[in-house]
Amino acid sequence: MQQQKKYTTKIAKLVTCAGLVIGALASVLPAPVALASSANAPTGPYIVNLPIITQISNQESVFGVQMDPVSEVNGLSQLAAVQTTWTRRNGLLWSSVEPTEGARNWSAIAGLEQELIAASQKGVRVVLIVRSTPTWARLVSDSSCGPIRADKYAAFGAFMRDVVARYSVAPYNVKNWEIWNEQDIAVKHAGNGGDDEYGCWGDPTDAYFGGGAYGEMLKVIAPQMKSADAQAQVLVGGLLLDCDPINPPTGKDCSPAKFFEGILRSGAGSAFDGVAFHAYDYYSYSLGKYSNSNWHSAWNTTGPVLIAKERFLKQILAAYNVTGKYLMNTESALLCFGCNDAAGNGDTFRATKASYLVQANAAAMAEGLKVNVWYNVHGWFYSGLFDPGLVQGYTFRAFNFERQLLRNSPLSRSVTEYPNVMGYEFNRGDMRVWVLWSATTASQAITLPAMPGAVYDTFGASQTASTALTVDQLPVYVVWNP
Repeated sequence: MQQQKKYTTKIAKLVTCAGLVIGALASVLPAPVALASSANAPTGPYIVNLPIITQISNQESVFGVQMDPVSEVNGLSQLAAVQTTWTRRNGLLWSSVEPTEGARNWSAIAGLEQELIAASQKGVRVVLIVRSTPTWARLVSDSSCGPIRADKYAAFGAFMRDVVARYSVAPYNVKNWEIWNEQDIAVKHAGNGGDDEYGCWGDPTDAYFGGGAYGEMLKVIAPQMKSADAQAQVLVGGLLLDCDPINPPTGKDCSPAKFFEGILRSGAGSAFDGVAFHAYDYYSYSLGKYSNSNWHSAWNTTGPVLIAKERFLKQILAAYNVTGKYLMNTESALLCFGCNDAAGNGDTFRATKASYLVQANAAAMAEGLKVNVWYNVHGWFYSGLFDPGLVQGYTFRAFNFERQLLRNSPLSRSVTEYPNVMGYEFNRGDMRVWVLWSATTASQAITLPAMPGAVYDTFGASQTASTALTVDQLPVYVVWNP
């Protein structure tokens, strides 16, 4: 407890000055940098010990945040200002646009159209979910989140052809299409989640939980989508992957996670470009600690659970000799089920959430994911990127600085030479950057192999550059000259 109090005081001091540090970075990092115009920003000039930082790359990065809706009130301009590459929107409802087979009521999604235009104008790429089966196409009559009748796959294909033709071009410019959302959940019925925003194609009587039917659907609609836009990216909708079917926890039924294998068994490996999945960890009520027992994953052993899930998906793809696919974590966050105050259980949790975000984005880059979408701007069980009122608190500032420093840098290697320290080395081209954190409750004193060009804490505050470095649960960045 005393150690937590010490860190809380330390964190508060660091974050108080983080706005100053990031504001100072604006003098060497060309705009846009959102915090440079905040109330906390200094007027300068300032000397920042950061070697040869150049313009933030406009190329795509893994950095994304979900907005529902995509709007100014949800922080669109703030996210665009720090060059967030991605947002995800749930979603375009088939049942709203085509309530009668063969008809198209585009006016039903006029509001969504304005959102897509706004995102495109800001240079933010949208991953758009398409879901919700109209009554005339349902396999389960009282379940809009449930599967489509096989004899209506062609109708859905025609619909998706029209959707892609309409929204893949200016002023919308949507290229990434998630087909359903968490469809590896068992079918739900009206009055019990049948109309919710999650998918529910799962069939508990099937050895592969209904994945084969979903795969058959993809085989029908993918050619239609590609005919409308050869660049359209067909994505397996975000898989919940509730637990590890290869090594299930005691007493846990992990058969829903066989859904993806069912897709591949259907022969649908050529019918999609990428696979979306979801990966949440859970706060363990102590600074820096989190876990996901369903995947035998924890802060001090494996790191963020997205690593375990994406490696599982890669293993299944390899088993079926399906190559050339990319993975996207379209829901990533640290959740706190026991938090009950407006700030999210105080500074300890908020600092842990910021730390987790940095680790998750770094792990996503290291593992080669195309996208890592934080869920979401306001939060679910206190997961918000912003503090209430779109305040740029701990988590946003950590996101902002990591995006600036790492951008779209490729992995050089995992940093494994220090006991009880996890981390990665990324090569920006103009510099190398280490991201390090302690895998124990104790701070780790390490000796670097040479004098670094700069050292920064989780929030971007400059630290004294030295070969002697203390690493604790909050990530630290070590910058090396090329």
